[in-house]
Amino acid sequence: MMDKQQISKEELIKIKDFLSRVSETNEDTQYDPSQENIVDAIITLVKELEKTSIVEDFNVPYIHPMITVQKWSVELKEIVSDLLAEKS
Repeated sequence: MMDKQQISKEELIKIKDFLSRVSETNEDTQYDPSQENIVDAIITLVKELEKTSIVEDFNVPYIHPMITVQKWSVELKEIVSDLLAEKS
């Protein structure tokens, strides 16, 4: 598992860019299977950081993870921005 110390600045930037695109299009965001690794990294990150409410939403059966990403995009961007600031 990755922890917040091991995730690279480059990976965080990719996640932030992805979340920015999701925020701009939100419900119109089309899921691209090539983005699965980014979504998985987000899920791992919120688990590692013990963001319980977000983790619970990712764990809801029958709800695609992109729905949770869309719902929590503002909070997720803040988390990633904070981590990027720590790495600067």
